[in-house]
Amino acid sequence: MMNFKWNTATPVTEVHTCSLKREQSAWFDAFSDGHPFLIIDSEVRRLWDSLLQPAILSASGLYVMEAREVLKNAFTLSQIWDSMSAAGIHRDTPVVVIGGGLVCDIGAMAASTYLRGLRLMLVPTTLLCMVDACLGGKTGVNLAGTKNQVGTFNPAENILIAPDFLDTLPEREFKSGIAEIVKTALIGDRSILKLLERMDIENPDRNSILEVIRKCLEVKGGIVAEDLREIGKRMLLNLGHTIGHVLESASEFQLSHGEAVGLGLIGEATLAVSLGGNKNLPGEIRHILKQAGLPTGVNDMVSEEKLSRLFNRDKKTRRGGRIWALPFDWCDCRLTLLTPDQEEETLPGIMNLLKA
Repeated sequence: MMNFKWNTATPVTEVHTCSLKREQSAWFDAFSDGHPFLIIDSEVRRLWDSLLQPAILSASGLYVMEAREVLKNAFTLSQIWDSMSAAGIHRDTPVVVIGGGLVCDIGAMAASTYLRGLRLMLVPTTLLCMVDACLGGKTGVNLAGTKNQVGTFNPAENILIAPDFLDTLPEREFKSGIAEIVKTALIGDRSILKLLERMDIENPDRNSILEVIRKCLEVKGGIVAEDLREIGKRMLLNLGHTIGHVLESASEFQLSHGEAVGLGLIGEATLAVSLGGNKNLPGEIRHILKQAGLPTGVNDMVSEEKLSRLFNRDKKTRRGGRIWALPFDWCDCRLTLLTPDQEEETLPGIMNLLKA
């Protein structure tokens, strides 16, 4: 078992790893006296029901939800609040969320808002959530078809990573997590790529996965510890997401989050080239994503009109322009303000490149 922590907020976020099948007691070590309120991905419950039963039976309440992007909204959030109210939970009742990034996002937001904030434990069940989404405290729901327009900052007190869940993760979802791994390597640790190259995606070694997860969380944890509320350096973690979120929404979520972020990495590296970045980087990223079986282009599912409208809703837009996290090279990502004129000049060509 590996344990590590970050001073992302008060309380400190602690990350624990365990084997779900061999160390079931680890589920409850953090909140054994709290009778937590559980929020669980419906597919995770179906696949892992026998091992989840002790947790469910000891819980003060339960909300089970489908991990569908169209359900990541204020109505679902309200339903979770109603379930919490019906369960009669108190300020000292912890919330445990078991699922991927979508379920953890909305579950953590419910915990941060009900009774003005409850203790939170996250149990990520997808690779993407394990390497990225579980750490950092961002919560959110979608609004008017646009990703994460409403949210809070609410770092989990505890994160439990049980790689066993990856045994039942669909291949497409596993590959989506690889896009976030590549993003993290671009930002702060190129050695992650060597681990990724040695990994058998169809039958990954448990220890290799845990090492990749550890390295990714170390990069993200170091950044978040300096800038929890994303007023400076933490914006680097948006790498791939400015274009990625727009593509994800414009495709009406036919693209998964990881697939869209991977495309965003190619597009934003291409944008960096126009500003003096490494001209070979977009091709290197494209090659890595292709080797992992991730898409390197989009088809006609994305219209120009919808792209323009969604870019205008982006949360990183300021009066004078939009702040981009651009990869000029490996481990050389820079926050760059682009004016509307600069974007108008460069973005159409980049989006056409991705659609080619």
